[in-house]
Amino acid sequence: MTRRPMCLLCLFLMGFLCLADWLGFPLIRGNPLPESLQEWVNLQSEVSICGELETSQDTEYSQFIYLKQTYLIYNSKKYPIKNVKVILKEKSEVPAGAVLLLSGKLAEVERPRNPGEFDSRQYYACRHVYYVMKQAKIRKVSRDYSRYGQFLEEVKAHFAKVLKATSGEAAGVFTAVALGDKNVLEEDTKLRYQMAGILHILAISGLHISILGVGLYN
Repeated sequence: MTRRPMCLLCLFLMGFLCLADWLGFPLIRGNPLPESLQEWVNLQSEVSICGELETSQDTEYSQFIYLKQTYLIYNSKKYPIKNVKVILKEKSEVPAGAVLLLSGKLAEVERPRNPGEFDSRQYYACRHVYYVMKQAKIRKVSRDYSRYGQFLEEVKAHFAKVLKATSGEAAGVFTAVALGDKNVLEEDTKLRYQMAGILHILAISGLHISILGVGLYN
């Protein structure tokens, strides 16, 4: 074990996280709200949250947005709930970095229902996302936003249009690899990659960046 320091370090970190969770200080998973307030949220058909727009993803039928530095509004008080995944009731153009006030049904990320099923709650907890708001309505949008973030979003959208116009049927694959956006990938194509066990090649990894960097350097 002493010859594998990285393995020893990983075991130490795993033990530390388990100990912190057992002591009541969840570092990866756990609900950021008090239990009494969580019970109130579960009973409400609509609550209000406020947060900064981090990313936005459009699908054929809906629009997902991710908020950071989000807080729940309850009795004129603010309760931090970190990051939230929001499913908008109607699609809307909102600039990156804008602060939004929304209302909708707030629920915890679902636990896996069957043994061995993908644990979406644990996956989102690693991103500090503990809640999903469905059928959300945008009530207010701040005038201030991130011009740099919005510029990057516009560049990404431009490249997506170029790939769609030049790549034909392979546009979904190229968009997934080059831009990290799998929403335009056809379900049939995605299923074939999944059945072949090579869906991971559609995600940009550190190895891809390293190969690109070495190529540019040479």
